[in-house]
Amino acid sequence: MVNRLSSMHGFFSTRRTATRSAREAFKVQQQEQITQQQEQITQQQEQIIQLQGQIEALEAEIRRLKKLPPKPDIKPNIEPPDDGTGTEQSEAEDDSPTPDTPKKRKVNKPDVKTRKQRHQPPAPPSEGTISVEAVDVPSGSTWNGYTPYKVQELTIQASSFQYLLEQWVTPGGKTITARPPADLHGHHYGPTLQAYVLHQHHGCSVTQPELLDWLWDVGVSMSAGELSLLLTQGHDQFHREKDELLATGIRCSSYIQTDDTGTRHKGQNGYCTIINNESFAWFASTGSKSRENFLSLLHRPWRTYTLTENGMAYLKEHKYPEKWLRVLRPYLGVTFLSRDAWQACMKAQGLVKDRFRKASEALIYGSLIEHGAGHLTTFSDGARQFDVFKHSQCWIHAERGLAKIHPVNDQQAMAQKWCRTWFWAVYDDLKAFKAEPDEEKALKVWLGFHALIQTETSCEPLQEALSGLALIKEEPAIPAQFNCMFFKLINEDSIALENRASSKFA
Repeated sequence: MVNRLSSMHGFFSTRRTATRSAREAFKVQQQEQITQQQEQITQQQEQIIQLQGQIEALEAEIRRLKKLPPKPDIKPNIEPPDDGTGTEQSEAEDDSPTPDTPKKRKVNKPDVKTRKQRHQPPAPPSEGTISVEAVDVPSGSTWNGYTPYKVQELTIQASSFQYLLEQWVTPGGKTITARPPADLHGHHYGPTLQAYVLHQHHGCSVTQPELLDWLWDVGVSMSAGELSLLLTQGHDQFHREKDELLATGIRCSSYIQTDDTGTRHKGQNGYCTIINNESFAWFASTGSKSRENFLSLLHRPWRTYTLTENGMAYLKEHKYPEKWLRVLRPYLGVTFLSRDAWQACMKAQGLVKDRFRKASEALIYGSLIEHGAGHLTTFSDGARQFDVFKHSQCWIHAERGLAKIHPVNDQQAMAQKWCRTWFWAVYDDLKAFKAEPDEEKALKVWLGFHALIQTETSCEPLQEALSGLALIKEEPAIPAQFNCMFFKLINEDSIALENRASSKFA
């Protein structure tokens, strides 16, 4: 009997163990299936978001081809909380720490409101006083002096005067007449009126018909043709200053900021490029936005082109065919007096289309170095056509790769939020380093940025954006290395952090 009970106990014990093992194996299998299904759902949601973006792009293209109005960009209407405290308090509540999440570091993200505001100028000094008598003063009142009440006034009054130009008759019968003052620039209107008309038309965008009506209203006798001549002729000094501006700016600067914007004019695509920094701003309108076009804009102050060793190195970096390198080598050191002369020479050698374009890039690139412009650091939004010489990218534009990610679940949304917060925390540390440079702050920036780009997340688009920040490789367009933005900023104190100065114009 005892043996039989022992056998039954062992049987049920073995059965319970097998059942428990089967249940655990089933749980593990179910957990793996759930995890696999969650990954599939996440991938499908990411694909849906990508397809939605492609559909919106195609719909926008269809609207453009059919000449329909574009889709309006209407922001969502966010209702304030019931307590009437507004959205600022609700945002602050969202950023408050919870037991599961640590307190987020406050970062001063750059904003358009941080621009320096122009201050009100002081009032002009008083030119005289006018006494004003009080009315309805009761009898028996005692005079108590005056209370100053300052008033500023603008006087606009047309006036006319004439110059008496001396005339002399030489013994040979030739008449010599004195010339009018140079500040009239050959016009019959004074320099103040000329300056005001130019400011209103070019600075305030007042059209010629409206400006002419206003001049007539104040008593200035001027025809429409005279106004047009005043706006278009006699401005050689302005054109000379504009021509010298870019060359002087390049010579006196260690870096330039640049951006471009496009529009259509008379059915043709056109682009306006700005080259600037804190010291100057220069604009040019062209029909292209290629790298050759950007190099040509930088080369505008100089008329001659020279094929140099730097240009040949540029072509080798781009793996230019050896066949055409042999064609170009006899012209090494040759100076071309114009772009047309270079084009005619290369056309005679059979160098056309893409081969000619790349050779032209090398010619202008080497010629710029020869003219002393190779020291520049180009600071842009990361567009490839601006990637010449040393290149640095804007922090605001670099963060857009993180901002445009569309998370498909709460986990990805939280990862994106913390990556962006981390990014601007590094920016905040970098601003502190730029204000007071030292090795400890520089090391903090380096470690913070490296930790950010090495972060691993479950969101593939976010991981690609982080990898884009870590792009440090040899660029074929330049002989030096292309570094991430903060590498340049740490090593060169004169470079700005943002490209807002040029982006706001483009």
